[in-house]
Amino acid sequence: MKSSLFTLGSWALLACLWLSACDPPEPPAGEYPAVFRDAAATSDAEAADSGPNSDLVADGTWLLWHETSTCVKALSVDLESVTQTLLLVSLSSDVGGVVHHTSRDCLIEQTPIVGVATTIPLQVVETIPPQNYVAVLSGSHEGATYSTQRIIELWGLHLDDPEFEELPKDPLDSRVYDQDGDGNPGATLVLGANQCSMYVVQRAIAQWNGKVESSIRIAGVGNNATTQVVLGATGGFCASQFDTRNPPDSARFVLQRVDGRYGAPNLDTNGDGQIDCEEVRAYGSEPFGPRQPDNERCKSQP
Repeated sequence: MKSSLFTLGSWALLACLWLSACDPPEPPAGEYPAVFRDAAATSDAEAADSGPNSDLVADGTWLLWHETSTCVKALSVDLESVTQTLLLVSLSSDVGGVVHHTSRDCLIEQTPIVGVATTIPLQVVETIPPQNYVAVLSGSHEGATYSTQRIIELWGLHLDDPEFEELPKDPLDSRVYDQDGDGNPGATLVLGANQCSMYVVQRAIAQWNGKVESSIRIAGVGNNATTQVVLGATGGFCASQFDTRNPPDSARFVLQRVDGRYGAPNLDTNGDGQIDCEEVRAYGSEPFGPRQPDNERCKSQP
């Protein structure tokens, strides 16, 4: 059985080649459009806490959108895949600017390469264990800085040392478990129109640095590194190995309040008093201005 150190965007390129035989830095201009969908669900009463020009209050329910890049090199071809992730985040704060986060994944989507993409099923996304981490805010005013600790997300495995322990390559390794409950080890991903499935374990490490843009929004950039091992596959090319990397200075994020307070959008569209992943998916990533893949971004990196 073959194993592969692989990031998610790699599988799309692999299918294409197989089938065709071939202080935080300021964001770039236009990268963070202050665009949100019309929050029709936000009533005047819900927004009455305060206006959008007040200081940020680090509590309540927020939506974290982040965008990461994967460069894939195979047969001398460099291509980029862009991944959009949406997470629900609960915030609470301590004195001194320490902000506690509890997040859970709601949606992970990748851009296709030559029309072929990797699907991360909702059963995988919603069984990723919740993440607990802290960030430090230098203040609550516009322009205050925001920095998180290193955030480690594991798929389909338990590690004593989540950050540095070597990932298992054997599906029978005791550290591996069936995350999505489909009878296969790790998490099951699908390539293209069911060309094949692969069973993977994965570690993703991210760290975010940004600034307060308003009482309901923090935005900035980050670093991410993803390592993936293929434990098994239904088709041979799903288990092949290609060089992949996460280019530096290519990840960005927006943390947006979505509970209707302080003038924020209210994603509780069914009025049950809580926001769930279905409501997050209905909102989507479009309001955050996702970019299109740019293969030049990968060619310009070593």
